[in-house]
Amino acid sequence: MALPPPFNDLSGEWKGSKRVFLQGEQGPVHASRIRMTIATAARDSFLMLAYTWKFETDPHEGVLLLGYDNEKQVATAAWGDSWHMSKRLLSCAGRIGRDGRFDVRGHYAAPPGPDWGWRIALQRASAHALAIAMFNISPEGDEDIAVRIALDRET
Repeated sequence: MALPPPFNDLSGEWKGSKRVFLQGEQGPVHASRIRMTIATAARDSFLMLAYTWKFETDPHEGVLLLGYDNEKQVATAAWGDSWHMSKRLLSCAGRIGRDGRFDVRGHYAAPPGPDWGWRIALQRASAHALAIAMFNISPEGDEDIAVRIALDRET
């Protein structure tokens, strides 16, 4: 596996909660259950996270593909979600911090204005718990929480 610990043993079934912050932490919050399957891909070169969730009564799906270049110490991700991203993949790059957090950033178009940023952070809370947070970043650099996912490994 190209990803170092603590991300090299996440394969399996996970379940938990997903909160979508529609206008940052001060705005409305939509909560739902989430189920996720995590598996290695491309001969253990990548880690693929495939998940399902609902916005109100509408079912949605997403996929997050993680990679890591050990030599250059660069973390990469491609993310797509049927509600958040529609038909586009968001390409991200970043690093794995000393605290073990997988942290990547990308940009998306927001016409007619400038592009906005998006940050995805994954953190192992324990051997059986995983936290994922996603942040919207304004063109001025202000960051607001957009998604918070708490997952527990199914046993």
